Amino acid sequence: MNIIHHTALLRPSCTFSALCVLTFLLPLSLARADFTYGDLSLSGNLQTQQIFRHPEPDKWSIIQQRNVLRARVEYDWIKNGQAFSRFSLPGIDYAHFVGLYRGVYDSVYDFQPGPRQDVFPYRGPAGRDGKISDLSHKAAHALRFESTLREVFTDIEFARIPLSLRLGRQMVVWGESDNLRMLDRTNALDTTWHGGGVGQETWDDLRIPYWMIRGTYSFGRIGQLRDVYAESYWVPGLWVPLKLGFSPGRPWSSPSGNPFGGSPTGGNFRLLNRTVLGRRGNYSKSIDENSQVGFRVGATTPQGVTVTLNYLYQRTAHDDGVNTSSLRGLNQCQLGAVGCETIVDVARSNAALLGRGILPAEAYYPYTHAVGLSASYADDDYTEGVWRMETIYEFGKPFADKRKPIMILDEGERPLESGFLGIKKSDVWQAFIGFDRPTWIRALNRRSTFFLTSQVFWQYIPTSTSRFQGQISATDKVRNWEAVGTIAASTTYMRGKLLPVAFFVIDPINHCSSQLGWVVDYYITPRLIVRLAQNYFFVPGFGGQVDESWGLGGLYRKRDETVVRLTYQF
Repeated sequence: MNIIHHTALLRPSCTFSALCVLTFLLPLSLARADFTYGDLSLSGNLQTQQIFRHPEPDKWSIIQQRNVLRARVEYDWIKNGQAFSRFSLPGIDYAHFVGLYRGVYDSVYDFQPGPRQDVFPYRGPAGRDGKISDLSHKAAHALRFESTLREVFTDIEFARIPLSLRLGRQMVVWGESDNLRMLDRTNALDTTWHGGGVGQETWDDLRIPYWMIRGTYSFGRIGQLRDVYAESYWVPGLWVPLKLGFSPGRPWSSPSGNPFGGSPTGGNFRLLNRTVLGRRGNYSKSIDENSQVGFRVGATTPQGVTVTLNYLYQRTAHDDGVNTSSLRGLNQCQLGAVGCETIVDVARSNAALLGRGILPAEAYYPYTHAVGLSASYADDDYTEGVWRMETIYEFGKPFADKRKPIMILDEGERPLESGFLGIKKSDVWQAFIGFDRPTWIRALNRRSTFFLTSQVFWQYIPTSTSRFQGQISATDKVRNWEAVGTIAASTTYMRGKLLPVAFFVIDPINHCSSQLGWVVDYYITPRLIVRLAQNYFFVPGFGGQVDESWGLGGLYRKRDETVVRLTYQF
């Protein structure tokens, strides 16, 4: 069985050499690891991860050898009204600085393995999108490194008023749901890190941090409500949408090739108005054109229910599972304008754009209003578990409208519908209910309980969707109702050294498209952790194409993966 491409066998990668050195040296330094000096502290981790893709039991290929350094610096620069222990700031009681750096080197781009990676919709030769070895040296070099300050912010607590501010590059996490996001939509996702299903990576690595201003005001107790607070944020202009990676350059990201320009692995076509899919729309990154805001109030009721009311006004990032359209077809030649009196004129104009390598469409990220509610309740009397819920109603999300096709010309100079559609906006309602409970299963573990968690998500489009076209494939039709369910179980063995997690995700509406996965973390020492994980995507008893937007057995079929990871925490 050819698990790794022959070039990897002839020339071992730096990762495996580094792995051996790391395994040998780090345990020797555990007793000496001390990174705190007064009010200054340094923490983080070194991590190496290998991902193996195995679409068939006898077909294995390595697609990632990612080596990561995360370094976190924290400093109490104001304490008791004194800045740096020298300067008096009577209006501020406390301030804390956090800086988080992430540096990445992926050695898979050095030896560039050869097995082809299947891409959606998996139909014959057109469904195979080349190999990592197809990348040019320049393209591979552009993909192998990352060096960025993920978070740089300071928390400020005022002395005379119960107000705290967080200023800088940061993430905002609202809501109660796990893995599928509703109110947790302030920061768009970076799927170039990983885009293959639930449970693979942490949200802290996937979210794109933004420069923003965030404030929280604590009211304390109001009537019978306790822990009452109001929180708001403002992203002043530097918002970016869902970041996409494509095969063959990022075979763990979007399960498709990139037909558009604007990336090292992009195609020859460009979009209108200098827009780039997964990077920018037809707007400037300025305060007046690209600001995002959010506001929420929260409290705990006398019955112990923790609840929040939320409002968000921001651009659509297309990362919430709704089958919205991030491409808007446009006719540069508007019917009725001078020289554009007929459909043939419109089609001729669009055909001319295609001849110049420009698609008659633009990347589209419009503003929407959203209101939402979240709540959680610990029921100690009856179910002995925690109930969670979340719901959001969003106004004016964009969907591709089949009644608004962009016309081009066929070989006989006759108008023909292209694959690019105009936009129709519709409201969308999303919600979920979850339940968590520690449960004894003594046949499997006599010492520790199992933590069981389950969730049911659904979404509803009140507008008739008969005209809406999905974005996954030409056969994809947007439904009024969609749903997905998750269940997971975790426990500990060996006095907390062994932590297994198993989970299952199912989409009952789209042929029960599913994902099954498990993760096992073994703590060799409190600082040195080995992880082994697997993900399987499948559609039970169905061999045809499944169009679904959750990222399960339809979208990510043939992306079964095994992950081996070693992490040293300092």
